Amino acid sequence: MNDSSINQNKVSSLPNSQSLATQFLQLLPKSEIVSLDAPNITLIRSDGVTRERIPVIYDPCIYFVIQGSKSALLAGEDFIYDAMNYLVLSVPLPLECMILEATEDKPYLAIKINIDTQLLTELVQETNGKPDKEVKAHPGIFVSQVGEEINSSLSRLLGYIGNKEQANVLGKLAIKELLFHVLQGPQGAQLRSFAYRDRQNFQIARAIGYIQENFSKNIEVAELAAKANMSQSSFHSYFKSITSSSPIQYIKAIRLHAARRNMIHDRYSASDAAFNVGYSSPSQFSREYRRFFGAPPSVDVKQELVQ
Repeated sequence: MNDSSINQNKVSSLPNSQSLATQFLQLLPKSEIVSLDAPNITLIRSDGVTRERIPVIYDPCIYFVIQGSKSALLAGEDFIYDAMNYLVLSVPLPLECMILEATEDKPYLAIKINIDTQLLTELVQETNGKPDKEVKAHPGIFVSQVGEEINSSLSRLLGYIGNKEQANVLGKLAIKELLFHVLQGPQGAQLRSFAYRDRQNFQIARAIGYIQENFSKNIEVAELAAKANMSQSSFHSYFKSITSSSPIQYIKAIRLHAARRNMIHDRYSASDAAFNVGYSSPSQFSREYRRFFGAPPSVDVKQELVQ
């Protein structure tokens, strides 16, 4: 879905006393997910909770919940984000997500903003941010508390979205403002660390980018370690600290998620999806798919298409 599905009412004219939820509902009067190319954000509204966890891989993003709450599970650790806490992903990670609070009277409302790595780097340089003296790997996911500055920036962003011209120009400035406040927040160093070149966090992020582009090929850990300019043991250790999984497990998760998208959205058969993401054995693919998603491909896809 694109910009045309959004109600073009000028919510920017709303009084300052109006809540973020009221502004949001002017934009999305019904339950749906709307992606905007400019300024590269996604608006989400759900009028009900999800009954079970949904596997998803988000690109690096900042996820603000305006109303309701959501849970993201990664390697057994549960990250809860709501109107008081936002989620940040500095690298793509395979999550299992669930909307915890939502009703028709009080729907779940959220804004997902993809992180522009060039903008992130520029902001770090402009704010004279310096890397930690101690070399360490920061997790690629964290939850942090929403402050008044962030809510003010979100209000301005929502006000611009209803007008395409304002969204293209002022919306981008509001996003830069939001990213600035995240970097200045108590856990901003975790995000800032991924902007420093020739450092471990940046190198792991670059290796993850390579995996994202080449997961259907045969990728060796030694190859990834060389690209990151690390020994295999150091690479494995840093990679797991950031992603909560080994490089092999991560590649497998990326392949299985891609295969699932192929089957659900492109209507691939299970065998075609398996070959498309790099599996040479359909039976191995089916075993690993069932172990990962909890059901064989045919059953899982059928359940998803029925919903």
